[in-house]
Amino acid sequence: MPPDNYSEDFERAIVEWKKKHQLREGDPLLFCVELFRIHQAHWDAIRRQELPSFSEFRESLLHLHQHAAAIQRQATALTEELRRYKSASKLIAPSVAGLVLTAIFAAVTGVLIGKLLL
Repeated sequence: MPPDNYSEDFERAIVEWKKKHQLREGDPLLFCVELFRIHQAHWDAIRRQELPSFSEFRESLLHLHQHAAAIQRQATALTEELRRYKSASKLIAPSVAGLVLTAIFAAVTGVLIGKLLL
C-alpha cells in the first residue's frame, strides 16, 4: 500500500478552493495559505527530529524486552548457583588438635622473636 501524499491532497484542495471562490493568483488570502505551509513544514521537521517513529519505538521496546528476559534468566541462574554454594559451605568448627597446635606454634614463635630481638 503506497503511503498517503498529503501535500498533493492539500494542493488539490487549494486549487478547488481557488476555483470555487474565484481567487486570482496574487490574492492576499493565498499568501496566508503559503505562510501556513511554511509553518507546517517547520513543525513537521521539528517533530521528525524530536520524536521517534512508532516503528523505532516498537523496536526499542522489543529490544528492551529481550534484554530484560536475558537479565532475568541470568539472575535466576546466579540465584540457583548461590543457593548451591551456600548449602555446600557450612561453617566447620576447628578441632581441638588444630587449636592446640596453633597455640604451640604461636608460643614458640613469640619466644624465638623475643630471643632474637633482645
